[in-house]
Amino acid sequence: MILVQNLRLPSNGSKYLTVLAILLLLAGCTPKVRVLRGSGNKVPPKVAVPAEKEKAEEEVAEKEKVAINNIALLLPFELDKANPHAPSTADIKRSALALDFYQGFKLGLDALAAEGTNFKLDVLDTRDDVGESARIAKVEAVQNAALVVGPVYPKEIQVFGFNASLDNALQISPLAASMPSEFNLPNLVTITAPLAVHVRALAAHIVKQYQSGDVVLLYETRDATSEQLLAPLRAEIQRLKRDIKMVAVQDAETLESSVHLSGKNLVVLATTNKYQISPILAQLRALQEEHAYQIQLFGHPSWSKLGFAEDDGLAALKARITTSYHIDKQAQPVRRFDQQYRSEFGVTPTEFAYKGYDAAYYFGGLLAKYGADYKEHITDSEYEGLHNHFKFEYNPAWGYVNNAISILQYGSGDFRPLN
Repeated sequence: MILVQNLRLPSNGSKYLTVLAILLLLAGCTPKVRVLRGSGNKVPPKVAVPAEKEKAEEEVAEKEKVAINNIALLLPFELDKANPHAPSTADIKRSALALDFYQGFKLGLDALAAEGTNFKLDVLDTRDDVGESARIAKVEAVQNAALVVGPVYPKEIQVFGFNASLDNALQISPLAASMPSEFNLPNLVTITAPLAVHVRALAAHIVKQYQSGDVVLLYETRDATSEQLLAPLRAEIQRLKRDIKMVAVQDAETLESSVHLSGKNLVVLATTNKYQISPILAQLRALQEEHAYQIQLFGHPSWSKLGFAEDDGLAALKARITTSYHIDKQAQPVRRFDQQYRSEFGVTPTEFAYKGYDAAYYFGGLLAKYGADYKEHITDSEYEGLHNHFKFEYNPAWGYVNNAISILQYGSGDFRPLN
């Protein structure tokens, strides 16, 4: 059982608009959307019965009392900026991330509720505002929560964490990829693996591919994104394998003078600027196709969102990237979720809906299984979800960090898990 208002709506093209309107109605003039017991769960009126029978019924009722797991969900709906009487397309766009995550989260709790777990969910609007996040850190719904999910943006995560007294609850950071050391909140759980975790995974993968005669070429494009990945990657590769041959290249000339014909050339290109990537890819293809150099390309995690074309040559270069999530649309659990989500909300789920579902099902499942002691089992409870694996490691200074990273390789027009 989940104590949440049913948001199932007529099937039409304006479901986002209707869901937002309902949230606005629930919110009223306050920034909190309090989710209460839905219709159908009303307590029946008491009927006069003989004393013995009444006593027996009270004993049965006592046994049937169920524990309710309180969860506070903090998302940036920004309802204060929306028209409460007629939400607009701009209002929907502003709230889209929060709506998608909330709807996926609700389905995750619904799945657990169908298995017999009881939840009481309080949804609070952070308004994408630091001051509001500090204020709601003190509200009763947060203080009474066994689990707090959100806020989602880094500036709000820290302010909320410092103002909330979560002695018996964890604060889940569901989307931010910031290094948790930026916050120093020992009860913070970071679901999205930060860049440092990607660096460790990529370094380990490159070292595993490396053989005698190979060379690792770090292509420095001198933009911030490239520097943030290449510098720690170099250090991590050297830590794992001190005698590995690494060379920094900056342009076509230094690249051509550094490639090896006798071994593999493991090229790391970490920029996310397509205008810089395209000519470098053309040069790498020329070295491979015209001069028979063995090229293995490694890119930035964000390449999965850049929309490469087949003629960019990533498939021929066997381009690989690390990722903290991947949604296999052909997997049966994903197809079931897609069907349920479209049936429930009339729209196709986004990345944030999958993430909402996995967060609810994983952490709600821990609450259902272990109760108040769920925090003790995070590091030994791995999870294979719709969008990624969860494998948490604990640090006393900054809490729990997901270290589950996958390697994707480009092929058939997209990045796919490396078998």
